[in-house]
Formats: sequence, structure tokens, C-alpha cells
Amino acid sequence: MADTASQLFLQRFSRRVSVALIFVGCLVLVGWLLRLEILKSVYPGWIATNPLSALLFVLAGFALVRAGQRDRKRPDAVVMIIGFIILLGGAAKIAECFFSVDLNLDQIMFPEQISASGPYGTNEIAMNSAVAFLCCGLALLLLDVQTKHGNRPAQVFIVIAGLIALLALIGYGYRVLPLSSFGSQFPMSFNSAICFELFAVGALSVRPSRGLMMVITSDTTGGSMARRLLPAAVFIPLVLGALLFSSEKHGIFAMESGISLFAFAIIVLFTAVIWWNAKLLFWAEEERLKAMEKLKRTTIDLERSNTELQQFAYVASHDLTEPLRMVVSYLDLLNIRAKEKLGDEEREFIGFAIDGARRMRVLIEDLLEYARVDTRGRPLEPTDCERVLESVLSNLKVAIDESHTVIEHDPLPTVQGDVVQLTQVFQNLIGNAIKFRGSDGPRIHIGARRKNNEWIFHVKDNGIGIDSRNFERIFVLFQRLHTRQEYPGTGMGLAICKKIIERHGGRIWVESKPGEGTTFFFTIPAKTERES
Repeated sequence: MADTASQLFLQRFSRRVSVALIFVGCLVLVGWLLRLEILKSVYPGWIATNPLSALLFVLAGFALVRAGQRDRKRPDAVVMIIGFIILLGGAAKIAECFFSVDLNLDQIMFPEQISASGPYGTNEIAMNSAVAFLCCGLALLLLDVQTKHGNRPAQVFIVIAGLIALLALIGYGYRVLPLSSFGSQFPMSFNSAICFELFAVGALSVRPSRGLMMVITSDTTGGSMARRLLPAAVFIPLVLGALLFSSEKHGIFAMESGISLFAFAIIVLFTAVIWWNAKLLFWAEEERLKAMEKLKRTTIDLERSNTELQQFAYVASHDLTEPLRMVVSYLDLLNIRAKEKLGDEEREFIGFAIDGARRMRVLIEDLLEYARVDTRGRPLEPTDCERVLESVLSNLKVAIDESHTVIEHDPLPTVQGDVVQLTQVFQNLIGNAIKFRGSDGPRIHIGARRKNNEWIFHVKDNGIGIDSRNFERIFVLFQRLHTRQEYPGTGMGLAICKKIIERHGGRIWVESKPGEGTTFFFTIPAKTERES
């Protein structure tokens, strides 16, 4: 799937957020190095960010920058190593708390400053920070892992880390510090909460076309609605909560009145946002229905036009055959009866006319065959391609023997197809391989392999080859790459093959180099176990 505008924006946004995460982590480290409290804790009296936490944030930012350099299908080793380090840091701190073991991880860097008494004692890593680091590490380890149902486990851990940090930020914003401490003695620092939010936003944005982000960033109606509603769902309660908190603090409203007004404002604002989205969706649905109706009318007109053109081609081809047969017959009769009375030049003119009439007859028959591909095709049914190839080799036996062609083939599958039309395809491709042979004896290999839900057939030869500029041209009606004197034919064989393969739900293409042979490929949908 091609990247949408939202996905491209988020990929660029992720790089900026990752750089911001590295920058904040480095500022905290500089604050510890230069003993600048404002860089360590932002606000006097707030807990400072532990330097080990700052270092882990720098590593996490670097991992996101590397992960965003290109959309990797396989996990990146460097990102996984960093993820393991962050995971180990969070898990070790949790183990300290649960097993009462002091590993002194908090004092690895700047131990003297950390030991100094702060507003909450030593500047340890908080328990909620440790849990968030654990989630961040797991997210980096699983960043490019996908379940068989298409889910992304990493995004679950990213969201958990983001929610823990959001709760801490709300605690700081509303001055409810127990929300920042998660029930433990030490609260998460403000800088740490900011960094965890930056990581969550950057990590979700680094793979915007996968998992839950695929819905949000898609160009579908659901994606548009999600992009409009999610910001409202986050910011409206935060802003109203801040207003409620401020009004109660300054005595503007009593608690009961404030809560009532908060509920009223939430109802009104979300009703307005939902109505606005519903209105936009209504307009979009109206446009879609109009487009569908227009497309339906166009499809009906196109089907009618195609039917009329096919009927015209069939009738015209059929009706032209009889006059041409008469022209050829009378020219042959004239050539026989007046042979002695005509000079060499006149007999040559009659020969040209007979040859032209016969070529026109072959051309009309090919046109008739092309027009009949859709209208006169048999129902698709299980067709053994081994039997089809046997029939083709029998039909081409004289040409194969005269040209001393060597034909090899792999076991061929049974597919859903029209046996007559598939015979035409193989016969055209093998016949062309014999016709356009090189100086060496013709060698042809036919095979098939299954890939996903289709069979890929190939017919490979060692003939004169085709220039890459003509790969598309050879499948167009009446397109010839050689003169009739060099190679006979009407230039319709491959066009008929293309139409037959498309009727079977497949595609056909060619790979070749001049003088190095040609390989034609075509696909036929494979019959699944559910259909069998």
C-alpha cells in the first residue's frame, strides 16, 4: 500500500520527536554534569531526573532515529540491543523493589550528587518510571514483530508507557503528586514524564502504516474520523479539568457546582464534535454515493459498448470471410485458366493479390478469435496442464521435428481454466519460440511454480530475444517487430494470449535480452483448499 499523506507526515514527525528526546536527555545529563538544577528538575522543589534515566532516554531516541531511517521488514540488531539495555534497566529497578535487593543502579552516574538529600530523599528511579522503561524496552525489541493476525505487540507496550507518563503529567499539571508516584515513595520526574511521552509519540509514528496506526493514518472515512476525534478526546477533558481545578482553587465554584459544570461542558463539547464529524461523514457519503451511481452508469455503458464492439467484430469478421474466399477462388481460377496468356509480370501481380487476400483472411480469422475470447469461452473448470501440453506438442509435431527443437518441461499443475484457450496460449508461446529461433538448435523449457495464491508458468527459449523497449508493445494488437518476409504472422498471437490470461484472472509478461533468449511468464490463480 502506498504511503498516505498522514503516514509520510508522521514519519517525518517521528524523526523530530526522536531528536527532541535525545536533546532532553542530553540536557539532563549536562545539568548533572554542571550542577544546574533547572536542567535536572525544571522547577525548584520538583524531583530531578536520574542521570541513568537520562542516558536511557538518549539511547531510546537514537534507536527511534535508526528505526525511522527505513521501514525494515526484519528487526534491526542495534535497535534490539538498545531495547534490551532499556528493558534490563527497568527490570533491574523493579527487581530491587520486589526482592529488596539494592543493586545501586541509581548511583552508577554522579553518586555523590544523587546521595545528597533532595525533596524525596535520594534521586532514585521511580517505580512507575521503571515499569515505563520495561515497556519501552519491550517495544523496541518487538518493534518489527507482527502476529499472524497482523497485530503489533510493540504498540501495546508503547501505549502503556505513554499512559503511565500521561498520568504523571496530569498529576504535575493538577498538583496531584500521588498520580506521579504511582503509589510508591518516589514520583516520576517531570522531565521523565515528558521523555516517556516523546518516546510513545515517536515510536507510534515511526511505523505509521502498521497495527493500530494503520487505521488512524489511512485515507478511509474511519481514519479521517479518528484523526479528528482523538485530539478532542485528549485535550477537551484536560483543558476542562484544568479550568475546574483553577476555579475551585480560587473559590469561583464549589466542588459540586464545578463537577456539574464539568459534566455539562463535556456533554456539550463532545456532542458538538460528534455532530461536526457526522456532518463531514454525511457529505463524504453523499459524494461517495454520487460517484458510485456515476460509476455504475459508466460501467453499464461500457459493458454495452464492449458487447456491441465484440458483436460488430464478430459479424464483420464473419461477413468479410466469404467475399475474401470468393476473391481468392476467382484469382486462383484466373491464374489457372489464363496462365498461358499472361506474362511473367501479370502472373506475379496475381500472385501478390492472392497472397494479400490470404493474409487478410488469416488476419480476419485472428480478429474473430480475439473477439471470441470473452464471448465464446468455455466455463473455467479443473484443467490438467500436462494434458494441455501433450495436445500442443502433438499439434506442433511437424514444426518441432523440422526445426529439431528440444523441449523439456517440469510437472505441470491442474488449474481452473478453459482447456481450449489454455491450449491456444501454450501453442502460441511454444510456436513463437520455434519461429524466432537463433542460430543454435531451439531449446524450450516449460515449467510452473506456486507462489502464494497463484501458479506462475514460464516458457523459456534460447532464441533471438527481445529488446526491453518492446516488452509492452508485443502484447498490443497488430504490433510486429519483424517484417513478414523475415517471419510470417499477423502480430495478434500474443495479444490473444494476453486476453485469455486476463480472462482467467492472471497476468502475462516477458523477460528477455537480444541474442540471449526469451522467457514468457503468465499466472493462473491457484485453487485453494476451501474451494476444492
